[in-house]
Amino acid sequence: MYNIRDISKGLAKEERRGHFIKNNASQITCALHESAIPVVCSVHRLVYRSCKMNAPYVDAHCHLVMSEDGFGENAHPYACVDSTRCVMSTNANDWEKLRKIEATDIVRSFGVHPWYCHLFSIGRESVSKREHYESVLECKERQEQLAIIERLPDPIPLEKYIQEEYDDELVGVIGEIGLDKLFRLPENGYFVHAKEPFRLTRVRVKLAHQIAVFERFCQLAAQFDKPVSVHDVKCHGKLFEICTEILLPHEGVNVCLHSFTGSKEIISQQWIRYFTEPRIFLSLSKYINFKSSEDGRALAVFVPNRCLLTETDLPIDAVKPDELTNALSYVCEELTEALQLGGLEATKQLIHTNFKRYLNR
Repeated sequence: MYNIRDISKGLAKEERRGHFIKNNASQITCALHESAIPVVCSVHRLVYRSCKMNAPYVDAHCHLVMSEDGFGENAHPYACVDSTRCVMSTNANDWEKLRKIEATDIVRSFGVHPWYCHLFSIGRESVSKREHYESVLECKERQEQLAIIERLPDPIPLEKYIQEEYDDELVGVIGEIGLDKLFRLPENGYFVHAKEPFRLTRVRVKLAHQIAVFERFCQLAAQFDKPVSVHDVKCHGKLFEICTEILLPHEGVNVCLHSFTGSKEIISQQWIRYFTEPRIFLSLSKYINFKSSEDGRALAVFVPNRCLLTETDLPIDAVKPDELTNALSYVCEELTEALQLGGLEATKQLIHTNFKRYLNR
C-alpha cells in the first residue's frame, strides 16, 4: 500500500517542476514531459500513475554469452526487473538461445555480427568448406589461414538461415549488424567468451564479404520495417552509404549506432542531416563512450536529447545483475549532469521514451 501523505508530498514537488497541474481535490491533469495531450486521472488512479513515472533503465544493446559451453557460470538472463533490454544476436549459436527466452522485458534482435559473418556463405549452397573460407578470408601467411580453416565449421548458407530462423513476430530489431575494418580472427576461428582468450591471428574477413552480409540484413530490415542496431569500426563512409541507399527510403526503419566512436561531424553532417532526429539514435556505454567522463559528456551534449539511448554491450547471462544495473546507472548519472535534466528519474524517462520511439512503439 502507498501512503497518501507521501504521494501528496511527491505531487507538491512535481507541481513545482511543472509536471502536474492541480485542478481540484479529486482530479489532476498530468502533463507528462513534452506531451501536448493532458491525462486526467482520479485520486485512486494517481497511485498507479505515480508508480509508472519511475521508468526502467534501458539497455538498448546487450548480448548473450558466446561460448562453447552454453550459458555462463553466473547465468542471470531474466534477473534484472529494473531494466528493459534489447538483446542482440550475432550468429546462429546465440540466436538459438535468444529465441528460447520467454521473458517479456526483452526485445529480441536478429542479425549476424561482422566478427561472425565468415561463418555464413552467400550464393551457392553447395560450396565446399575450403572454397568458401578461402574466398572470404585473407592473410599474407598462407599456412596461418589454412590452419584456421581446418578449425572452422562448415559454413551456413545465409539465405537459408534467414528463411528458416527469421520470425517477424519474435524479432523486434535487426542486429547486431555492421562493418569492422580492424578485427582479426582468433586462432580458434571465431570469438568466444573464455577465461583464457585465444591468441589473435593475422587472418581477416574480407570487407567485400562483410558488406554483402550487412546489405542482406539491411534489406531484411527494410522489408519488414524493423529498426537496426549497427556496429561501425573504421568504416563510417561505406556503412553510411549502404544505410542511405537501402534504409533511408523506408521511413519505418530507425537506426541505432551502438557505442559509436566516429567524429561529431559524421554524426551531424551525415546521420542527423539525412536520417533526421526522429530516425537516428546513439546508444552510449560506460566502457566505450564514457571511458573518459569528459569525452562522454561532450558527446552527450552534442547529440540531440531525443537521439540518446543507453547500453551495456555486455552478456546479460554472464554478468551479475547489479553490475549490469550499475553500468546503466553510471551512464544515466553522467547524462543527468551533462544535460542538466534535473534528476536521475528525468533522465531514465527521457531514455525510455526514446527507446520506445526507436522501436516504433
